[in-house]
Amino acid sequence: MSDFPTRANVVVIGAGIVGNCLVGHLARLGWTDLVLLEKGPLPNPGGSTGHASNFIFPVDHNKEMALLGEQSANQYRDMQMSVDSGGIEVARTQARMDELTRRMTSAKAWGIEAHMLTPSQVKELVPFINEDVILGGFHCPTVSVVDSLETGTTMRREAIEKAGCRCSRIPRCSTSRPPKAPAGSPPLRPW
Repeated sequence: MSDFPTRANVVVIGAGIVGNCLVGHLARLGWTDLVLLEKGPLPNPGGSTGHASNFIFPVDHNKEMALLGEQSANQYRDMQMSVDSGGIEVARTQARMDELTRRMTSAKAWGIEAHMLTPSQVKELVPFINEDVILGGFHCPTVSVVDSLETGTTMRREAIEKAGCRCSRIPRCSTSRPPKAPAGSPPLRPW
């Protein structure tokens, strides 16, 4: 493959929403000589981005992940690539209710707006729910839905235009047999 890059300042593997947005951000920061590698066809390489729910729920027990989610959602809003929909998680068991209470603690700790709901409060927001089968809910009004394929494509194009980012497809292996292990090695197992 003669056009496959042989050097780069930055190599990003995976052209889903994360990889595409990463090269877009680097381009915005002035980075050049970027390479984006992907094994599938663009714009939809068939990885997790193409079949993800596209919901961005900004509450996580890990502060860095919560802030990354919140900053990502803000970026997508600025790009007009998302819609704020709000989100409700419900509990049908006490164990799940305990987890929602822990999520509320994390939301408070990270400064993210969220509310614990009674079954009747859930019913007010989701009229078709059977409130008799739930113990309560967790509502986060800043949950948003992003068009991940369009957002990724937009950021990848920006990286190409601003920084000359090169996108290369990684060739797939054509062999149907697993490679042989060196003599004396334990047998290979399919994962």
